[in-house]
Amino acid sequence: MEKEPSKEFFWKTYEKLPEDLKEAIFSENNNEAVKTICSRLNLTEEQSSLVAKYTGRTLMGLLPLKELPITLELELNIEESVANQIIKELTYAIFRHLRVSLNKIYSDNYFENIPLEEDAKIQKDAIIEKKEKPIKYDSYDPYREVL
Repeated sequence: MEKEPSKEFFWKTYEKLPEDLKEAIFSENNNEAVKTICSRLNLTEEQSSLVAKYTGRTLMGLLPLKELPITLELELNIEESVANQIIKELTYAIFRHLRVSLNKIYSDNYFENIPLEEDAKIQKDAIIEKKEKPIKYDSYDPYREVL
């Protein structure tokens, strides 16, 4: 079994997260969603606690969503179909609303670009802006509205 990371590690990681993920981690609605999903699938209280734990780690950027099903399957000792059903319902209830921030934190260099400061402010240099190029239509598009 792996050594459990320290509380200090979790708080430092938490401080670096986007605001919507910080709110989602301690959201009562998300907590209720996890409880409801687990009870519907007849999971024990201990298994439900593990689902909440690993859901939180996914929201913190510590466990990629694509690894969550196998983690649940192994840690909860459940069938693959049950793990996939949990993921399907968690995605609908929690993760889909946070996909922009989750994609951002799972990019390869998100945490490296954000300095850890006591007040957890993000410096302007850490924010990367991308300008989108306008789409050029080379051919006639019958569905395009005339301006």
